[in-house]
Amino acid sequence: MLTSFPQTLARWAGVVFTACALGSLAFSAEQLSEAELGRWRHPALSSPPIRLPGVFDQQTVVVLPDGRFISVPPEGNATIVSTDNGQTWSKPRPIRPANSPVVPTRGPLILTKSGVLVLLFETIGGLETRWDEAKRDWSPSFHKRQNLWMTRSTDQGETWAEPQQYQGGGDEGHYGTIVSSIQTGSGHIVVPIQVTLQNPGHWGMYGFVSADDGKTWSRSNLIDLGGNGHHDGAIEATVAELSNGRLMMLIRTGYGKFWEAYSDDHGYNWLEVRPSQLDSAAAPGYMKRLASGRLVLIWSRLAMEGAAIPPNSGPSAAYVNGVRSQRREFSMTYSDDDAKSWSSPVVITRQAKGSASYPFILEPHPGELWIWTRYGSMPSVYLKLSEHDLVGLKRAP
Repeated sequence: MLTSFPQTLARWAGVVFTACALGSLAFSAEQLSEAELGRWRHPALSSPPIRLPGVFDQQTVVVLPDGRFISVPPEGNATIVSTDNGQTWSKPRPIRPANSPVVPTRGPLILTKSGVLVLLFETIGGLETRWDEAKRDWSPSFHKRQNLWMTRSTDQGETWAEPQQYQGGGDEGHYGTIVSSIQTGSGHIVVPIQVTLQNPGHWGMYGFVSADDGKTWSRSNLIDLGGNGHHDGAIEATVAELSNGRLMMLIRTGYGKFWEAYSDDHGYNWLEVRPSQLDSAAAPGYMKRLASGRLVLIWSRLAMEGAAIPPNSGPSAAYVNGVRSQRREFSMTYSDDDAKSWSSPVVITRQAKGSASYPFILEPHPGELWIWTRYGSMPSVYLKLSEHDLVGLKRAP
């Protein structure tokens, strides 16, 4: 169940915003140019009009029924709106008063079929000392319960309900980054969320499900792939619905490939879990079911195109048996048979310096894909591709 509980929020640091004279947001952090980063884009892809203020690592934009875009900026506790396809954004509109007991951070923003906006977020604390390397486990200040919250808006973000806290009972651990969420054809909201596990320290994965537009939530069985490190285990999953209503997760791991999990009951239970056929770097991908029914995936492969597959890393605070590999190149693939098979991966962007990770796909209109990165080097990568061109996409010379 969800209940409200006062808790002080440690705000995200390191992201600075300024309000421009014209009322839009500008990101004030120092950034390199595309040329300095050595970025390359597949010639079949162009640039969408959208530009976002700052660096995001969560699901970032939804399209309201009237065509406006709405998002929660990286600093949290506000919404921003665009009336010109994301070229400019309004000043932040606070979600809660700044002195509220619980102030929402950034998080995945979900628009339900009935027009309700749902924001899931996590209160942040103990990041500086989250990992005890001597014990190879989570520190008590980080591994704490009940940091997962939600709030809802029934008037397109004008007003928001008092935040409610998930309380599942027992030693829940600390919930981590959410990269994907969906509402299924049956109306269920499904959100994969990682959680800290102890003895030894690593991450596990739950599916959170709501059948009533985010009013109440249930938690699925735990997916535990083992590991021992602060980036080991099952983390940062992306989820999609298949044509028969079955749900599929692709889970980030340190094992050189995604693991996949399936649910036949709207996400309440994930009973089929196995390694996937897709090699993957230690980074999240983003999978989306398009309006046509086709599945699309964007991700960082284990090695850059033409390069040798890197060896497993040695023992470290992050990984014991995992790989820490490239985040400078994104590939795209699609499936027309519910992920039984995937098209040959095609590199859509790469860069010589820095990193690009946490991709996101928005389909603002059927058959039109807007792609951008939510973490890594600034400026973010922004790409646009039609579904027609996706099907014929070939490796660039």
